[in-house]
This record gives sequence, structure tokens and C-alpha cells, in this order.
Amino acid sequence: MVNKLNTILFLICIVTAPILYFYLPKQKVSQDEKRNLASFPELNFKNYVSGKWADSVDNFVDDNFPFRQDFIKMAVIAKTYKGFRLKNKEILFVPTKNNNLQQHHQGDTTRGKLNLLDDFDLSYNGTLIIIDGCVYPMGGGNTSMSKRFSKMVNEYAEELKGEVRVFSAVAPLSSAFMPVAKYAHYYGQNKRTLAAIGSSLSKDAYFCDVFDELDKHKDQRLFFKTDHHWKPIGAYYAYVAFCKAAGKEPVPLEEMDKKVKYNFLGSLYQKTLDPTVGANPDTMEYYVPKVASTAEYYGEYGFNNPKKSRVFYHSSSGGNTYSTFLGGDVPLMKINTTTKNGKKAVVIKNSMGNAFTPFLISHYEEIWVVDFRYSKQNLLEIIRKNGINDMIFAVGMYAAMSDGTINMMRRLGKQNGEYIPPKKVVVDTLKPANPIVEDTLK
Repeated sequence: MVNKLNTILFLICIVTAPILYFYLPKQKVSQDEKRNLASFPELNFKNYVSGKWADSVDNFVDDNFPFRQDFIKMAVIAKTYKGFRLKNKEILFVPTKNNNLQQHHQGDTTRGKLNLLDDFDLSYNGTLIIIDGCVYPMGGGNTSMSKRFSKMVNEYAEELKGEVRVFSAVAPLSSAFMPVAKYAHYYGQNKRTLAAIGSSLSKDAYFCDVFDELDKHKDQRLFFKTDHHWKPIGAYYAYVAFCKAAGKEPVPLEEMDKKVKYNFLGSLYQKTLDPTVGANPDTMEYYVPKVASTAEYYGEYGFNNPKKSRVFYHSSSGGNTYSTFLGGDVPLMKINTTTKNGKKAVVIKNSMGNAFTPFLISHYEEIWVVDFRYSKQNLLEIIRKNGINDMIFAVGMYAAMSDGTINMMRRLGKQNGEYIPPKKVVVDTLKPANPIVEDTLK
């Protein structure tokens, strides 16, 4: 009887497994893992003989087995609750670098999505600490790197002297505002790092004291609990700091339209997959200036074939909630507003600048938004051909604390914006096959 029952169960599994694989709805993107899931590969003779087709089928099976996401969450919960938990509910977490993480532009579903890696996802490998379901990076920059960042800003200020005002508006890390006394030294470390940027700027560059403005409001939650970005209210106070440096009057929050989104689990949850973080999703309140605007974005090279875009994508939700601002990351964006004062600005940014930039539409008729990680257009050409008045470095601390990212910002003014196709690799089919890595554009 037992053998018959086992046989019946086995046959049921054999029959139902393919049905579940091929007929259950499948996700194309894993929000928790921030990557595209494998699709079923196309069968052709070349892929079959080389073995690539079989490998791709294995990847498809791994990524699409029934109830995969539920099993992953159960495994994380089981792992987390092994052994004893700390009494003060603090958990140290050291992430591994994952170059498969992807951040998609959410604005235009008619084109191929850009697979853009966020600075944090790409490079951060330091320790995170989870306190009562809120994740913080354990760090605060260093003053020696501050001087290198300021040197790059000073170079632009010297080049554009008498033409354009150059501003530095660098955001601190959320570690500056950790609510535990024994980690108070990160407050001082963040403050010294950003102050060193200000003290190292030349007289021709303007310092926006973002840290000081945020510090005045540290009783509020300025950064997300589950994501490395600041909340829109934090970006607003950075905008206030910019206005003070630029001699502008910031628009009060009560003069904007307030909107709210719920259940945001961001990058830090996706890195840790910790249940205590997952149980405390973020609520995002954001503010929309009462200024009409239109926008368009460009690819990495040149200024041809712009695509329509927007300053706000109110439909963004879930793990992509932060894409509410500018629709995510694109190499170059141009914003036109009904603020008809003839003033123009260019914002040099990484993803931290996405929530900052929308506040500027109340002050400029035209805004160019340059993502230094992806734009190959020449920055000085954009500035001089369009009569830019103000240039603003609105980046997170990760971008200001790396020679690599600092040099990417420096290269914006030197690159010619021309597309150079990758070199073709000629394979001698008579020789034994060896792995070949084709040249790719940096």
C-alpha cells in the first residue's frame, strides 16, 4: 500500500512539475534580487552543440521553479532565526559584491531598459548594521578624499570662471544620524568629511552646507530605513542649503503638493533580505512644486533622437519607488519649465541627485541633468552651447569618496562624446577553443 502511494505521488510530481513550470505566471524581474530572471532560451544548432542551450535551460529552471520567491524568503527567515539574537536588536551584515544588481529606468516602456548599476550596489562592500529593522552603512568618508573631490570641482570653477557659478552639494550617509549613542562617532566623521570639502574649495566655487541643514532637522527621518538614498524631505533640506549658497529663496513645503507612497523596500533590504527590515517598509512622502514642466532624455552619446520623459513618475511603486524622481537614471536629461526667467542650470549627479533635482524647477527655465556614470556627452559643450548659469554637483558621499568616480566627473569636461565601436575579435577556428573576452566600452 505504501509503495503504491509513493508511486502515485511520484507520478503526480512528474506530471504536474512541467505544468507548473510552463503555465504558472512568471516574473521577468526579481525585485528582491534587483536582476532580470532567466527566460527560456531559443533552440538552435550552434547553441545546442556548444552546450550553451543546456546551460541556459538550467538557469531558466533555477530562476522559475514554482513558488521560488516564497522559498527564498522562508530560507532567509530560517537562517536569521538560527541561534541567539542580540538583546539590543543590532545585527551586523557584511554584503558581498553583486555585479548582477540592476537599476532600471522606469519611465519609458517602449524602449530597451538601461541596465544601470547604482553606485551603492556596484561598489559598496563595507559593513552594514541593522538596528530595529533600519539599515545603516558603518562609515562616514574621510577628509583626504574630500580634498581630491574639491580639487576636481575647483578645476571646473577655474575653467568656467566669469561664465558659470559652480556649486558643491554632497550628501552625507545615513550613518550620521544613527539613533544609538555608541555610534555617535559616525556623526562627527560625516561632518568632518563634508566640512573638508567646503574648506578645500577655491574662492570661485560655492559650498552648499548640506550636512548643517540636515542636522537642524535630525529629529525627522531624513533617510529611508530600507534604502541607501535619502528621503525626499532630506533632499528638500539639501535644496534649502543650495538656495542659501545661491542667494535664492527656497519654496516652502506647504506651497507644494504633498503625495505619499507606501510599502517601499529598497536597496538595503535587497542586500540583506533581513526579515526585520522586510517587516518595516518605508513610507515615502514627496513634494511636487506647482510648476509645469516637460522633459526628454538622451542616450550615452550625442544629442540626437531624444525620448519623452517626465520629472515625476507617480506610478512608480514597490522596489522601484525611488524611480518616482526623473524615472530613474539616464545618461542625459533636459527639463523645460514654465519658470520663465531665462536662468539655466546643469546638475551633475548620481542617483542621490534624482530626489534633489525636481525642487530646482521652481528656479530655472531649463535644467540639464547629467549622470556622470553614463553620459559620454561633453559637459563643457552642454554648458557653453546652452548658456548655463549654474553648475551643481549633487551627489552622494559614495561618489565623492572614490578616485574612480571623481575622475568620471572630471572626464565629463574632456570627453568628445563620439561613439567608438568595440574592436572585433577574429577567432582562428583551426586552433583549440579558448575563452575570449571582447573589448567593451568603459
